[in-house]
Amino acid sequence: MNVQITSINISYTDGAINKVQVYFSASTANYEINISGYVPLTADQYNGNESIDKLTEIVKRTIIEKLSPAA
Repeated sequence: MNVQITSINISYTDGAINKVQVYFSASTANYEINISGYVPLTADQYNGNESIDKLTEIVKRTIIEKLSPAA
């Protein structure tokens, strides 16, 4: 699955990061399946994971978790 980060929305409270929304779009190689949305992160989850590569991995894991049935 090809995942692209389309934007990052950072919310601040008193000058510190409060929450982050990582917007994405994703599709299979042949574009049969498309998905888009955002993954909410806390400041702690975002800190240290600011790179696009790390955020993309977080988004991929979140998509899999949300689409997989609960055990």
